[in-house]
Amino acid sequence: MVQSAQQVSSFLGFSLPADTPAQQVRLAAVAAGLTGQATPTSLVSYNSSGRVLIVGPLASALAAAEMLAGQVSCFILATQGGAGAPRPKGGLEKREVLGQQVPVIHSEARSIEGYLGNFVVTVRQGEREVDLAQAMGLAGERLDIVLDLGRQVLLQCEVQPPGYFAPRGDSAALAQALEAIPELTGQFEKPRYVIYNPAICAHGERGISGCRHCLDACPADALATTGERITVEAHLCQGMGVCASVCPTGALAYAYPGRADTLDALRRAIAAARETAALTPALLLFDGEHGAPLLAGHLAQLPDDAIPWKTEAAGTTGLEVWLAALAYGARSVTLLLTEQTPVSVSDAMQSQVLLARAILEGLGLDGTAITLAGIESLWLTPGIGKNNAEALRPATFGGVEDKRAVLRFAIDHIAAERKVAVAPIELPRGAPFGEVRVDGQRCTLCMGCVSVCPTGAMLDNKDRPQLSFIEWHCVQCGLCEQACPEQAITREPRLLLDDDARMRQRVLHEEVPFECVECGKAFTTVSMVEKMEQKLATHRMFQGEGLRRLRLCEDCRVKVMFDE
Repeated sequence: MVQSAQQVSSFLGFSLPADTPAQQVRLAAVAAGLTGQATPTSLVSYNSSGRVLIVGPLASALAAAEMLAGQVSCFILATQGGAGAPRPKGGLEKREVLGQQVPVIHSEARSIEGYLGNFVVTVRQGEREVDLAQAMGLAGERLDIVLDLGRQVLLQCEVQPPGYFAPRGDSAALAQALEAIPELTGQFEKPRYVIYNPAICAHGERGISGCRHCLDACPADALATTGERITVEAHLCQGMGVCASVCPTGALAYAYPGRADTLDALRRAIAAARETAALTPALLLFDGEHGAPLLAGHLAQLPDDAIPWKTEAAGTTGLEVWLAALAYGARSVTLLLTEQTPVSVSDAMQSQVLLARAILEGLGLDGTAITLAGIESLWLTPGIGKNNAEALRPATFGGVEDKRAVLRFAIDHIAAERKVAVAPIELPRGAPFGEVRVDGQRCTLCMGCVSVCPTGAMLDNKDRPQLSFIEWHCVQCGLCEQACPEQAITREPRLLLDDDARMRQRVLHEEVPFECVECGKAFTTVSMVEKMEQKLATHRMFQGEGLRRLRLCEDCRVKVMFDE
């Protein structure tokens, strides 16, 4: 028990009380969850030589340089000169700071990008914009650390990159930055938090933009679009994990711990609590950096049947993990948010919670079984504060990495346990489930929708003019709707509970094939020929016999051209 308590304490960041039998059960449950080994991930490296750029008014920058003198190499970008101080020729001078010569450039900062060991700052020099490192004689080198003393910081993202400090006039934050900066010299490593599978990404296809949930949610600006796919800058990624949580296909996944490892750990913990004490535990998810200290100060308020579980960040778990936890036998899942949780993360999580509640209510469960809460309201949430949930027979499916598979397993288990009707569950706009409808009067079976579908939900038939659809594969990305030249496609978010219906390939539209008037070969559809004839009826190339060419297959069309 002592070893288990130490292991749990090391994992959670605080010690769980074990004074009562119920508390001992909870401690053992968390320990059971920790018995597995998380699959390791690769590492991301930073290399810093301690070159610090101080940006801001000259007087403030010199004061900061004085505090850092002898520990790092300082450079100053003076956005304001001293009162009455003449601007040096060329904008570059050197100031003595505690016996050291500190380069000072007087210029306007235009942009900054990068991370610890690799910052690129662009400044205005005359009518040109130049690289600051080059202007200061650091050709071929980068600035390692940036201390931004401006009230309006150069980098506006919610979560700043490693090596960038922006106190925003806060003296305490400035003191912390000055203390931390000298320690950022050398080589540093962190886990590669997110992995990306472009093969199933629904961001774009053939020049058409679709899903951008991850881009909108990332607070660190670590994601960027490259047209049809996205890129992940691992050095900017701070492990918020919200990109993976909102990704409808699983193209983005949290790497450490991975989805399978997280699910297996929660399954073990919940199972241990249920088997030992025959209770339906509440699951409380919190981040280790900010949530753990808050909980440590409120352990007396934590019910004995609430299992705390640390995550890397508030956004690292999503819909599939929450529903799986309920399927494993938890009565509720509560996510603790803190003042440090980025707004973009909390907004994205709230959207996911609303989706989860719609599903739960459609399954006959209380939607408040999944909740977001701050520390002040945590104890008032239904999931934490009461135990009136109907116990479900725990699911036995193991952890898998496939996000859609986990969702399917969890939903099917809950539906079977609740014995709910198979009627579709209405879902809010933006949900990653739903159907596609095709207007047969408009559709010409051009198959543009099939060519852009990233998940194989839209299918053609090589033997006949036919468009089919598998509903479970659809993530409602909208690429098919945008690709349709006839505007024949609409989408409707919903969740089918009938497994046969949602997995079955059903025909959305089909036509009798059009046969070549010369050789009789079927090569297109009647509606397509009629559409082309209508559009080209007034074109000089398609008058008389020219119009007949539209009724010829590709082989016969070539023969006619050569005969002419």
